[in-house]
Amino acid sequence: MNSGDNLTGSLLVAHPSLRDPNFRRSIVFLSQHSAEDGAVGFVLNRPVDVFQQEENPDIPVYFGGPVDAGTMLLASIQWRENPALVAFRAFGAVDDVADREGWENGLRIFVGYSGWTAGQLEHEIEHNSWIVIPPTRSLILMEAPETAWIEIMRNSGPFLRLMAEAPDDPSLN
Repeated sequence: MNSGDNLTGSLLVAHPSLRDPNFRRSIVFLSQHSAEDGAVGFVLNRPVDVFQQEENPDIPVYFGGPVDAGTMLLASIQWRENPALVAFRAFGAVDDVADREGWENGLRIFVGYSGWTAGQLEHEIEHNSWIVIPPTRSLILMEAPETAWIEIMRNSGPFLRLMAEAPDDPSLN
């Protein structure tokens, strides 16, 4: 990765060696990235079942990341065809009455978000904490969040598969 690469719209997949409990086995959509300003993203594969949204009961709730975890944000992440791309729009607070027309599909509520200061994400990528991949329709739709990370590892070669399937404590094997 070049230091000038803009990774907005990319997915960060936690390397099996990443032990930070906030990001272990996570898949993060980068909604914003620049080398000068840092990065903002949302964890896509951590549904939160304990929140019952009275105002928006049909919108799924996800752990977005450890930053501002006391705030719930409404956003839409959509896969669009012709050309294939990801469309993202943040609405802000859940009770915002922003115009959602055209953004209903892909609506998600995120508890907090993920954030990196200038240079921090690049450093983490250089030290193999993250694998950067392009988004795909199936990962953006995230129909099986509980198995999405391990499926990526299984399809990323024998070394990553072996690391991903190894127990956290090998002595328990």
